[in-house]
Amino acid sequence: MNYLKYIVIVSICAMSVAWSGCVVVKAQQEKETTSTGKKPEQRVTALSPKPTVPMSEEVVRSEIGDMVSLLPAKWFLLNTKATAPVSVFAVAVNPEYTVGLVYSSLRKEDGWDSTYIKFGIVGITKISLNKRERKSPATKSVGQMEEVSVGTKRFGIYKYTTDNGSTVNRVAVFRSSLGNFYECTMTEFSFTGRKLPSREETEQIYTSVLALIDY
Repeated sequence: MNYLKYIVIVSICAMSVAWSGCVVVKAQQEKETTSTGKKPEQRVTALSPKPTVPMSEEVVRSEIGDMVSLLPAKWFLLNTKATAPVSVFAVAVNPEYTVGLVYSSLRKEDGWDSTYIKFGIVGITKISLNKRERKSPATKSVGQMEEVSVGTKRFGIYKYTTDNGSTVNRVAVFRSSLGNFYECTMTEFSFTGRKLPSREETEQIYTSVLALIDY
């Protein structure tokens, strides 16, 4: 089990490596701006503010405490301090080591605040996806990027795969009250050789986690 834990940690940390350099999204954003210069209408999907799976009292906090999250029941945190990139502040897995959660901060770059003001959280979410696609040619977007609401909270969400759909990663991007940007990523582990939860079950777990994130 220690070896399996090590492999999971290495896999998660490789997926979460902080990228350097700027990603230009200005041209794409300009195309989406209406002739009046206003932010285009973005359909927002409302999620239930109540979890649909059992949750634990295990709390995840950002370093400065401007976001907190609860883990699903029986999930546990891994010690990744020696191996994780500086952007990652918490990694959790289910007891079967088939699904994991990665909490990370997004290093703010020039123009991010103005992008957020103009395009909302979707603007930053596009930057996040563009970073992943530029870093790895194997990264392919799955489905449509969307903005969701959970009560008064807003998240930008996208899904991607690096193995032609065998596994799917879910990324939620959000902005704290202090103006910091974070990601909550759920990833599936096929290399463990164990049966993965159904996509429906994984989706329920993920939306339950988002329901109890506070920022």
